[in-house]
Amino acid sequence: MKIPCVTRLPFIVTGLSFVQSELTGIQFDNLTLIATALILGSKFNLTQISRMWLKEKCVSTLSHFMSDAKFSTYEMQRLYIEQALHLYNIKKRKGFFVIDDTMQHHTKFCKWIHGVFTLFDHAMGTNVKSICIVFLYYTNGGEIKFVIDFRIFYKDTNEMLWCRDKKHHHKTKYALAVEMLELALKRGFPKCTVLADSWFGIEPFAKELRRLHLGYVFGHASFAGLHFL
Repeated sequence: MKIPCVTRLPFIVTGLSFVQSELTGIQFDNLTLIATALILGSKFNLTQISRMWLKEKCVSTLSHFMSDAKFSTYEMQRLYIEQALHLYNIKKRKGFFVIDDTMQHHTKFCKWIHGVFTLFDHAMGTNVKSICIVFLYYTNGGEIKFVIDFRIFYKDTNEMLWCRDKKHHHKTKYALAVEMLELALKRGFPKCTVLADSWFGIEPFAKELRRLHLGYVFGHASFAGLHFL
């Protein structure tokens, strides 16, 4: 990726300062320089900024940076959550946990890509090669909406063509959701009503939510409030 800048934008440096404690000075400078390049290259358009983060050269640049930086992604995620709790004063707000899943489709030549399985896509009504990702969001029902955590859903099989001689432990989507909710509560989020699509409306999931003393609403995406995602 070409870096169309020689200095870092001050608001990016300030905005990412919460991760500085886990990075060296050079790592932080490189991260903020990459972020500056992405934003300048997208002409400050939010839609273009989102797309820039996903473009091939940008993904490659970020991948090399994260591989070379050798920092803990779990620790960075902890800092991100702490920043969100502080920035939005979440502990004193009433809000909702939102569970949703999405598929990233791939071609039939992608069997070596991590997380890709042949899965049934209800929207398309057919089996597709895709990665299924389960997300946990927080929203106050209005202006505040952000991702708390996510998990890759692995099909009920021990075969991982993208990772030879290794096996994984299959977990259902609702089990992944419970895992993320437990972690969110442990990190300081208040107990909120859980909104989820009707596919999650099964007794084992409801039982786990009652164990966590969380209210819940299951239904169609628009009914459950997922349309804003």
